[in-house]
Amino acid sequence: MAPTVSSTHRLRAWLEYPVSSAPTVSADGRWVFFVSRRGGLPQAWGMPLAGGPAHLLHEARENVGHLSAAPEGSALLLALDQGGNEHWQLFARDGDPQDQGRPARALTHDPTRIHEPGAWRDAHRIAFTSNRRDPRFFDAYEMDVRQGGEPRLLRQEDANVQVVAAERGRVLVSRSNTNLDQDLILLEDGRESRLTPHAGELSIPSADFLGPDVITAANPDREFSGLVRYRTNGALEVIREFDGDVELVKTEPGGSRVAYEVNREGRSELRVWDSRSGADQRVELPGTGVVDAVAWVPSSDSLVFDFSSPSYGLDVWRCDLAAGAVRALTRSSVPMPGPGVEPALHSFRAQDGLTVPYWEYAPAGGRVRGTIIAVHGGPEAQARPLFANGVYSHLVSEGWRVIQPNVRGSLGYGRTYVHLDDVRKRMDSVRDLRDLAHALAADGKGRLGEFGITGGSYGGFMVLSALTTYPDLWGAGVETVGIANFVTFLEKTGPWRRKLREAEYGSLETDREFLESISPLHQADRIVAPLLVGHGANDPRVPIGEAEQIVAALRKHHVPVEFLRFENEGHGFVRIENQVEALRRAHAFFDRYLPRPPVPAGRRARARGRSAAARTGRAARRTPGRRRSAGDRSAPARRAAGTRRSRRGRAGRTEAA
Repeated sequence: MAPTVSSTHRLRAWLEYPVSSAPTVSADGRWVFFVSRRGGLPQAWGMPLAGGPAHLLHEARENVGHLSAAPEGSALLLALDQGGNEHWQLFARDGDPQDQGRPARALTHDPTRIHEPGAWRDAHRIAFTSNRRDPRFFDAYEMDVRQGGEPRLLRQEDANVQVVAAERGRVLVSRSNTNLDQDLILLEDGRESRLTPHAGELSIPSADFLGPDVITAANPDREFSGLVRYRTNGALEVIREFDGDVELVKTEPGGSRVAYEVNREGRSELRVWDSRSGADQRVELPGTGVVDAVAWVPSSDSLVFDFSSPSYGLDVWRCDLAAGAVRALTRSSVPMPGPGVEPALHSFRAQDGLTVPYWEYAPAGGRVRGTIIAVHGGPEAQARPLFANGVYSHLVSEGWRVIQPNVRGSLGYGRTYVHLDDVRKRMDSVRDLRDLAHALAADGKGRLGEFGITGGSYGGFMVLSALTTYPDLWGAGVETVGIANFVTFLEKTGPWRRKLREAEYGSLETDREFLESISPLHQADRIVAPLLVGHGANDPRVPIGEAEQIVAALRKHHVPVEFLRFENEGHGFVRIENQVEALRRAHAFFDRYLPRPPVPAGRRARARGRSAAARTGRAARRTPGRRRSAGDRSAPARRAAGTRRSRRGRAGRTEAA
């Protein structure tokens, strides 16, 4: 049975529920600006910090991927792409935030190149990076937003760099050697210095200036990233360490305090460290969830942050540090479409003895329609307790159990864990999905051969690989923007991405034969479960040819396959109408192909007893009934992505897949 009109209506209500994130604060401390999906697309909004209605700052027909306020004056920097192609163009807006008729001015004009926003230097100058010289590499530039025109070159290298912080006299850039190995380079007075010389690997997910020094989230010779200060004289100081990664740092403008976020098994912990006194204060968050962006309120003992949680949605909050109180700034006046379902954290033991964690979203009592395993992308990513557009809560309300594993290779569990799936160990992570299915079946949370499996990006590869390697475990699969053939993927992915991706997956020069051997496309004849494939035509990371290849192969082998192609999307679907269509189809697909669990014998006996009692004292009417069988189907299911997001900004080069 396909999803009913009411089920689709409830799904749309979740997807249209307002979410707000990525806050930035005006220089005078009066306004907070943020990206919000009110109206169908992520757009730039603003509202008074003291309270009041939110205003749309710039009405665009495309996705706003970045928004930041200048440290002086009233200018704002925005980044927009076209149809999900991630070829970001920069725009500036100034003046009264309440003047909705004031358009943003284009600063860059080459849609064939990426212009990645970095940081403001002062009231008018921005530092950013672009691959305008060569599509394979990113150089650092400076531009005066009042004039636009040709930017001034700050630094050029055949490498992948990003501006992470800037001030009047200096700029801090991060050079990615791999996705998990970075260097910080300080540009000052026409000179540059490498702040982070190291042997081996050094991950630096976040950095900012702190007085003359640089404060970072980094893992020098450690399992987890800590709060680490790099002094300009080359000294290194580890300030705080945890059994989890410090992932985000933000310095108080002109002050001594640093706000930072710690990832504790997927749950965020927000803290503030004072570099003068050494005091460390924990901010009490509204509940269990994830903080992805923080901004200080100038001349104030407060900060703003976004908070994502199944129970609280995704909104911008303010914290008064002196009082220790937090309050929501952007909560919708419209109630959530239903109760948010908090996941439980569990784990299972893999074949080789490794403990693998997973989140479980489950209906509270009553029958479970079926179990869907949702695999995150990345692979250097992590399933976390996010709002995820409320899709998991919707699935649970329809009777589905959703399992989100963090298989080996996931972030959040230390340096050793994240490397357990590198190159020749790739299929070990796929084997984790097999072991998970067996563990769930043993716990009575599903039956072998009847699990649904879904994933996007690298998670799409995991879906295809699970269907080919362990075909007897799955009843149906849904994959979006996934890799079907590692060779064609590496050959055709954005040229700026290939080197970084080869460090994780293997090189075409030295590992081509191995990459061919593990590509699901070459084992498509082993797939027996029906498959739904979704892809955006403008995907710069995993080109749509990956979807076209696997769909053609399954049609050749007469495996039931459906293909959703969106011409105005890229690596994922951001437009509400496309999300509704993709998820509605995914729900219908799982509902059609995953069998309904049998009714327990005791429940059947009770049902027969109730039916007999109802007939007592009256003539039983012989109305033709509908016989229930294992093929009866009811509630829908979907692909969703409750995964950790990049710390490099909405317009950042997140190297998922």
